[in-house]
Amino acid sequence: MYDDLYDVIVIGAGAAGLTAATMLGRSMRNTLVISKPLRRNSPASSVNNVPFADGTSPTDIYRKMEQDAVRYGVTMLWDEVTSVRAYEDHVVVKGGAHPGLRARRLLLATGRVDVLPGWLPDEVWGKVAFDCPYCHTYERNGSTFVCVGTGDETLKMAALSRQFAKRMTVLVGDPSASRGRLARLLSRHDVEVLCDEVLRASTDSAGGVTLETAHGRTLTADTLLLGDVVQPYRKLTEELDLDLSAEGFPETSLYGMTSNPLVYSAGNVEGSSYFMWTGAASSGINAARAICEDLAFASELLDDWE
Repeated sequence: MYDDLYDVIVIGAGAAGLTAATMLGRSMRNTLVISKPLRRNSPASSVNNVPFADGTSPTDIYRKMEQDAVRYGVTMLWDEVTSVRAYEDHVVVKGGAHPGLRARRLLLATGRVDVLPGWLPDEVWGKVAFDCPYCHTYERNGSTFVCVGTGDETLKMAALSRQFAKRMTVLVGDPSASRGRLARLLSRHDVEVLCDEVLRASTDSAGGVTLETAHGRTLTADTLLLGDVVQPYRKLTEELDLDLSAEGFPETSLYGMTSNPLVYSAGNVEGSSYFMWTGAASSGINAARAICEDLAFASELLDDWE
């Protein structure tokens, strides 16, 4: 079923991975995508700020993208990657049911991971609770917002979202942030900023979330915005011994080249926490282009032309 040596293995079937895979397939590169079926935004009801697909469900978008990739000869494999290893001229990817898949080049499109607070009820993520002031706040216009996090990044998210809120309360754990410049800015717009932490939460009959805090407060939110949720996915990058930024993201060129010449990265970058679907897809295009050029002018191919 699987070839002995692929041109490219793409790990991750999100916006970056599937966009790259389609471009690689159209370039006649023997490409395998290996991924778990659930993506970061799978719980969401829609993907927004996407040209020509605004408001479409993630399930529908990914189904079409998978079909496009397969139409160009890309192989889809639904499995969890357990390890990766780079050798001098190829990489080996191991999955739960696949002891060794080999490729000339590897594209890491694993994206980021969400580390959700333990008190968050399971059923609200992607429905009532979010981590971005752009993707779903418009649909929550006129509701009661509570923003929860550590410090300034949460306050920035609140400032970017306050225009949608009928009423907004911000809970931050850092006392200095609760008294700082951003907190004062929010207070001038009737946003209450409190130094407090959530101990437990539950859903209410209206579909919102009731929060109980360390200082004995009880707050009800129709919309919950969470700071400090997004983290880099480190497992594979550390196994490959890639150069990482201080935040733990792979250091790459504009076209996704990492410190290992066989390994590229897309949709897994540092910078703004709000690296949205379109940004991930664009990084997939950039990486696929660089891989195509790399393979086209690789020394083993040039030798064949002589």
